[in-house]
Amino acid sequence: MLSILRNRRFRLAVLSYTVSGAATAITPVALTLFLLDTHGGVEVLGLVLGARTVGFVAGAVLGGVVVDGYPRRTVLVLAGAVRGTAVLAAIPAFSGSVAMVCAAVLVAGVGEGIFRGAYQALVGEVVGEADRQRANALSTLSSRLLLVGGPTLATLLYLLIGGAATLLVTGLLWLGSAGVALRLPRGVRPPSDAARRRPFADYREVLREAGRHRWFLAGLASLVVWLSLGFAVQQLALPLISRDELGGNAFLGVALGCYSAGAVIAALVLARWTPRRPGTVAFVGLSLYGLVPLALTLPAVSPQLGAVLVLTAYFLGGIGIEAFNVPWFSAIQREVPPERMGRLFSFDFMVSHGVAPLGLILLPYALTEIGRTPVLLACGLLTIGAALAALAVPGARDLADPEPRRRSRPVPAAAPAPVLPPMLADHGHPAAQRNPSRNPAEDSSSPVQ
Repeated sequence: MLSILRNRRFRLAVLSYTVSGAATAITPVALTLFLLDTHGGVEVLGLVLGARTVGFVAGAVLGGVVVDGYPRRTVLVLAGAVRGTAVLAAIPAFSGSVAMVCAAVLVAGVGEGIFRGAYQALVGEVVGEADRQRANALSTLSSRLLLVGGPTLATLLYLLIGGAATLLVTGLLWLGSAGVALRLPRGVRPPSDAARRRPFADYREVLREAGRHRWFLAGLASLVVWLSLGFAVQQLALPLISRDELGGNAFLGVALGCYSAGAVIAALVLARWTPRRPGTVAFVGLSLYGLVPLALTLPAVSPQLGAVLVLTAYFLGGIGIEAFNVPWFSAIQREVPPERMGRLFSFDFMVSHGVAPLGLILLPYALTEIGRTPVLLACGLLTIGAALAALAVPGARDLADPEPRRRSRPVPAAAPAPVLPPMLADHGHPAAQRNPSRNPAEDSSSPVQ
């Protein structure tokens, strides 16, 4: 797997992605703890996390228009710079209104949405098809190794130096990611001149490209359910459950660390193993994340047993998410032309993450009005059901378009062989040598045998 790092463009890109991943791991925990201490309430937490997701979707929309029309290097540098600057600007906003915090976090989300599509498309361009799954697994591994300790590190930093300093660290990390991307080779032509000259007109072809792949649409629907229900509800419920029933903020960091540890293991396995049916592995893996909301109902019944099962569910959820991500990204890089690849990745992030803010905004009210346990159970079961239902779509098990069925054509019957007298047939008569029924493979002395 590490031999892929001899590719200089990929090496710099994955380093930028890794530094970015470290900041991404710290930011949600730092925001959550800082918000609960300064403004309080799950409704405020939902608004801010929703603003971040709205920004991500806006960045994916913007990336979907321009990411293929400009060099990948330029897009990655600008995206990292926007995120770092926005997070630094968010620090003084915490002493003001929630609206100011939402605005700063939204801008950071825009940079994140642009970065993701450009990075995945760059991997598809600079790495050959035979190595793409390993490259995607290494991308996951490089960031997840930091993400294993990221939530715990965020919690420790928050306890030791406070929320403002922790956000300062994340802002500097994102600026560092932009600095690494700045070292990518210059002068590389953008994949599509048409995407730069007439971005909105050419984007219609990207939509047609998405519609041509039924497995892609099925996966997109499953991701929508996962992000808007399964992932969103645990973002809201885990901090409160950690504080109220499992001893404090430390459990939050441990649970997210278990999630990242499972993702690392899945990345290591997929770096060495190419499944025969990658779609089956991907969608079954995605369904495992449904165990997380289900497990979060248990600490209220038995705190000790519930804590163990919650950590186990997060670990399995981490395995499942990367079991989905690595084949999913590899399939898009394989099936989609380079001139539309970046925008299709952006379309993927735009749609799947676009519904997530609705979950973060509406779920707090559902948790309050309906109750935490029924909402967690519903979100978990729907996440599992949506992922497994996608396997019924043609092409989903292989994450590839099924070959069109060929109409069976009647095979014309062969002309009957002339019947020769045994004497002629046994003594090499020319008619016997021209006998079309003669098959060398049926002769025991034939080299075909």
